[in-house]
Amino acid sequence: MLRHLALASFAVQLVIVNARVWTGDPRRPWAEAVAIDGERIAAVGSNAEVRRIAGDARVIDAQGAMVTPGFIDSHVHVLAGGYRLASVQLRDARTPQEFIARIKAYAATGPKGTWITGDDWDHQNWGQALPEHGWVDSITPDHPVLVTRLDGHMALANALAMRLAGLTRATADVAGGEIVRDPSGTPTGILKDNATGLVDRVRPAPSVAMNDRALEAAMRYLNAQGVTSVHSVASDGDAWDEFAT
Repeated sequence: MLRHLALASFAVQLVIVNARVWTGDPRRPWAEAVAIDGERIAAVGSNAEVRRIAGDARVIDAQGAMVTPGFIDSHVHVLAGGYRLASVQLRDARTPQEFIARIKAYAATGPKGTWITGDDWDHQNWGQALPEHGWVDSITPDHPVLVTRLDGHMALANALAMRLAGLTRATADVAGGEIVRDPSGTPTGILKDNATGLVDRVRPAPSVAMNDRALEAAMRYLNAQGVTSVHSVASDGDAWDEFAT
């Protein structure tokens, strides 16, 4: 039997048929089709029942796929996750050339002075050679770079980032960290553990534009996973003003 709200008050715009619809109603937990009016579910029932009220609505054939109400995630670091999604993606870079190309492409998306950050590069994808600042200096002359390995224990800084941090061959290692150096003693750009803080401390707080970019990336990702509502945790630098604008 078709279950619906007062259909006279609805103008159905979207109908999904041939689906496995989980209703959340223990009396009838599964259905074949659903009719949607804006942001509200207008009706749930069999294919035939829902098609009768479809009118000129757009019809999607789910081809047996499962359809559920939107999920609510009650513990999400929305902007922290958004920063990662909106930063350069290096996890599956398989060669030094691909690593460099991704940073170059990302640099073209932001104005001069924008810090390029990101996580999850893995030099074992291309062998054992750690990246060096010389790989990216020529393609990031106006963008400080600080990108972290997937385990969080080392990062690559480019020449500009090290210059802003005052990091030179005369800089001493810090307790619990290491500045990786070439045979002449010059930093290669790789910073291990606490040494990462030598550069990270001069990285400014994210700009309004970056916060917007991160929030948009997070919302797109959540929506793609079927998440329609979240409770954002007030930590990890979440800028609450972003949610109000």
